[in-house]
Amino acid sequence: MKHLEENNETYLSHLLFAGIIGLHLLISGSFLIIHGVAPFINAPKRYSLNNTCKLITKWNKYAQDRKTK
Repeated sequence: MKHLEENNETYLSHLLFAGIIGLHLLISGSFLIIHGVAPFINAPKRYSLNNTCKLITKWNKYAQDRKTK
């Protein structure tokens, strides 16, 4: 597949990378919705907006770096 070749990935590595990101964003988003409805319930730090932004930056760097390999 062209997309996998362009990103120097196997199907499995792509599945794991995209799956981990998607799952983290789903969980983080769920906590944010819960917090919006019930502001007294805070998201765990692992799923906080600040930590999610740091992870997205890290994932993006990985995605950019693998193209140059």
